[in-house]
Amino acid sequence: MVYVPSARYEDAYRRIVDGAGAQAGTSVVVFASADADSLCALRILTALLKRDAIGHKIVPVTSYAEVAAQSQALVATNLQVRTAVLLNCGAQVDIQDAVGLRDDLAVVVVDSHRPFNLYNIFWHDQVHCLDDGDVEHNLAPLREAFEAVEFGTNSDEDDDTDNDDDDDDGDGDGDGGESEEDLTSEVGDKRGARNGGEGQGRRRRRRRRADMDPDEFVREQERRAQAREARTRHRQLIQAYYAQGAYHGQSCAVSMLALAEQLGMPPSLDTVWWAAVGASSQHMLHHIDADGYAVVVRRMRDLVRRVCPTAAAPSSLLQPQSGPGGMAAEPAGSSAALRSSASQTLLDSHLGLPGGDDDDDDNDDDGAPAPHEAPFDPHLAAISEEDDEAYLRAQAGAANNAEVGLLVSSSGVEQRVEIRESDELRFTLLRHWSLDSAMRFSPYVATRLATWSSKGRARLDLLLAKLGLSRAEAQAPFLHLAPDLKAKLYQKMAEIGSDYNMPDALYPGFVRDYGWRKSRVSASDMVLALLALLQRSTWEPEHPGQPVSGQQQQQHQRQAGGFFAAYDALQHFSVLQRGIAGAQVLQRAVVSQGVSMLERQAVKTLRHLRFAILGDLESGSVFSSPFALRQLAQFLMQTLREQRSGKSSAARPFVIAAPAAHSAEPADHPAATTDAAASTDGPSAGRLLVLGITPLDYALVQPHAPGAAFNRSTFSGESRNHFGLVFADVAAEIGADTRQGFFDTSVIEIRRSDMSTFVDRLRRHL
Repeated sequence: MVYVPSARYEDAYRRIVDGAGAQAGTSVVVFASADADSLCALRILTALLKRDAIGHKIVPVTSYAEVAAQSQALVATNLQVRTAVLLNCGAQVDIQDAVGLRDDLAVVVVDSHRPFNLYNIFWHDQVHCLDDGDVEHNLAPLREAFEAVEFGTNSDEDDDTDNDDDDDDGDGDGDGGESEEDLTSEVGDKRGARNGGEGQGRRRRRRRRADMDPDEFVREQERRAQAREARTRHRQLIQAYYAQGAYHGQSCAVSMLALAEQLGMPPSLDTVWWAAVGASSQHMLHHIDADGYAVVVRRMRDLVRRVCPTAAAPSSLLQPQSGPGGMAAEPAGSSAALRSSASQTLLDSHLGLPGGDDDDDDNDDDGAPAPHEAPFDPHLAAISEEDDEAYLRAQAGAANNAEVGLLVSSSGVEQRVEIRESDELRFTLLRHWSLDSAMRFSPYVATRLATWSSKGRARLDLLLAKLGLSRAEAQAPFLHLAPDLKAKLYQKMAEIGSDYNMPDALYPGFVRDYGWRKSRVSASDMVLALLALLQRSTWEPEHPGQPVSGQQQQQHQRQAGGFFAAYDALQHFSVLQRGIAGAQVLQRAVVSQGVSMLERQAVKTLRHLRFAILGDLESGSVFSSPFALRQLAQFLMQTLREQRSGKSSAARPFVIAAPAAHSAEPADHPAATTDAAASTDGPSAGRLLVLGITPLDYALVQPHAPGAAFNRSTFSGESRNHFGLVFADVAAEIGADTRQGFFDTSVIEIRRSDMSTFVDRLRRHL
């Protein structure tokens, strides 16, 4: 069994431990996809590896070309490496094509992308794919079909062998063995079949069939026909599995948390939070449907209550209107739920500083809570966070006896560091923005109210009035809004949301408190911050004047820097704040670009899909990232769907293209060299990034095997994205120069010169 059932994840980790043995060097190489779910899974995995003192190397990757190149450099030539781990990549391709397998190398694949490559889960003994239950419960008929096709023999060969055996029993030398003539005949038959000739064995079989009893001959032919039909059915089932389109399974971070629990590592504040963030990323990117997200929320709710027993108490302010899934909404200003590690005394006998005062390192790297949390200090809390000098002076000591008394009297107050269940509003970065900005730059609100128009702005003002908020209050930072107004906001929105086409404005989620001097962060906030840091190279200023080759190398360095910045943001609050600021920049860019394209009618409606292409000047470099491009496509698709609500053309798939960045291939990859030589005029480099999305309730292609169990999955339901298959077929038909630049099959890169023909053939293909 090369797939690992969900109840036996520890078997895969034991293979990692066995490979490490007593080695002191690096025995594990982790290829981590550059996405939020992979980052969260990586945090949990590295906590396990550090606990067991296993040397490992982290390699961020964005494509299978990078995986192959890095594997050749780090794994193939280094016999000390015994295990390669692929996070959120590897499931959809034959692993031996991406990672060269050798006898002493094991590959562990933790990937939410589906469908699986069947060779990974049913063939390679060295490959261990973590299953979320779909393989075990839904793919039994597929496994039987795969084994019949791969391990079974052709029915004609079976019959020939049986006939030869029967004749050997009667025509042998008397000892039951094979004569030299029989062996020569068999070899001659195989050679004749391979070369198209008529060997001696084939002539002998014709003589046997002529001498066969007619009834027996009919039965033999029927058996052979049934075997051929069964083989055809097996191949059709396998083809239907691959043709079902792309979808997603269980979050990698949730799988890693399950592994940690099976290994006896108790869930901590950090590991549970990372799993919640990983699952939320799938929900925000529309990788899973509402039912799949509800399954994850139920699982995570139990874990949150284990690590924060008091944090699950329902809020009296939002009790009348619970959110989806029966979860209690976020309490406003409640102080009943307090959780902290052992507090350290603020002042010692000499009024010295508290030990280990690192404002960003609230937790150890291994995911365990820090041994000491600084207690709440009202004197320090009254100082602005921006006034660092005054804050440091106050930490050093008090200026008078009154202040000393105040500090000492507050030394017993504990900080709140916990995870809480919460009914979240679909307002982007609400806790870090004003309510007005969070609603105007929220794709959910903007697409339903058309907030960029005068009519939509008037509806937004009316909605704010019904929520009991003035314009001044709405434009003030949400953090400074009165607690009672915050509570009413959640309540009122649940009551009147349906009047503004926002019936599901609240959804179940999780928030984390980092302490008194730090803003509360929701899992969705964290996802947007991580995505912003991952594409930091697209919104931070670059150094001009670099040659193309230098730009490519610098772009790769910036991408790696963004990956590890996002990795640090999961642990360090100061880095997270930079990510939140970047997320605000990106949200403004997405909505502004989407509104501009709608006003210019830049989206073309074709027969079965909608299509848009961004020019060099309007796209800049922000939309050279698939994350930002996907958000823009979702905004445009949902807006046009709302505008055409009730019409048959409302739900249509969407294809969008934007100039690609330099870094789709490694700097030393031949394709990158060709592109650099072909163009030197900016980030496009003569190529376009093309992305295709479909609504969750839309089927671009009907299932090839309607009754098959694999057509419905636990987390994605029946939602499938067929653009990966369609793009590949169209590109092959026209001979377009395309390449798979990312692990998402619905994202490709294509030369500008092929784009017009590609779209025309795509229109006809659907």
